Amino acid sequence: MLRFEKYEGTGNDFIIFEMSELEGLQYSLLAQKVCDRRFGIGADGMIVVSPSTVASIQMIFYNADGSLATMCGNGIRCFAKYVYDHQLVDTKVFTVETLAGIFNVEIIENEEATSQVCVNMGRPNYFDSSVPTLESGEPFINQVIEIDQVPYTVSSLFMGTIHTVLFVEEIDEFEVVRLGSAIEKHPLYPMKTNVNFCMVIDSNHLEVVTWEKGVGMTLACGTGSVACAFLSQKLYDCEKKIVVQVKGGELVMELLGDEMYMTGPTTFICKGEYLD
Repeated sequence: MLRFEKYEGTGNDFIIFEMSELEGLQYSLLAQKVCDRRFGIGADGMIVVSPSTVASIQMIFYNADGSLATMCGNGIRCFAKYVYDHQLVDTKVFTVETLAGIFNVEIIENEEATSQVCVNMGRPNYFDSSVPTLESGEPFINQVIEIDQVPYTVSSLFMGTIHTVLFVEEIDEFEVVRLGSAIEKHPLYPMKTNVNFCMVIDSNHLEVVTWEKGVGMTLACGTGSVACAFLSQKLYDCEKKIVVQVKGGELVMELLGDEMYMTGPTTFICKGEYLD
């Protein structure tokens, strides 16, 4: 029996295990099993809590399809509440090692069920190996790709994981599924891409729906919302502090210097034992 806890951050939900529970198990296979919403516990991803030699603690993250992910914005907030509530860290400000690097997090408000967590998400990387390149050496911004012989303007960047953003006048969930799944697997993205549909409401407010690679359409995506905030400031002169409305709630993005800070809720849902 494997002890687990389940958390959600603006509707993005995760199963959390401690590494000591999983000795001898294949994490990728376990993620597929526990994240299954009919035959498992059900979640968008699986998180493993691990010791770190370079940070306060380490987060290992798997998508629902069993693929290893470099980073998850909503996941790291849920992870932060878990390790703080379980006294695996002893301060409200600490560092988390991920495959995308080390992130600074802070527990802003901590209640038994729901907490507010702030994460320094850093700077955008327009030239990561997972992002398409232009011969001119310019970032892949406002570039036209074709889906079913129809042109779409997209921008791609790396925020701990690759994100592609389409700015739209309205969000149509049918198009999110149709275009999201097509762009995710477009030949330009051999490592696949997350796809964000972003509507600029005004200079302080965005609405975002994300098609996550390896998962599908989710209620929220933290790294995707950060990508949309950076691009909306760059392309639409949006303010340095932006409220991002996602299907599962709200995230607040604030640009301090050249780094984006994301603040949002995380809620404990339940705990139990999984019979593997």
